[in-house]
Amino acid sequence: MVEVLLIIAAIYLLLGVLFVIPFLMKGLNKIDEGTHGSTIGFKIIIIPGVIVFWPVLLSKWMKKKT
Repeated sequence: MVEVLLIIAAIYLLLGVLFVIPFLMKGLNKIDEGTHGSTIGFKIIIIPGVIVFWPVLLSKWMKKKT
């Protein structure tokens, strides 16, 4: 049972890691125009949060695309 939970958590985090790059390149400015022109330092700082909250951010990004 613990192994299954660890596998699920690992898959979730892996999807978050894969989501970070396109989100920081395109999605961040779409969901929050205030981040336009933000520094690389800011983007590095928000990476852990983006990895953890990727489903929420993806949902917001998809709503802004339409």
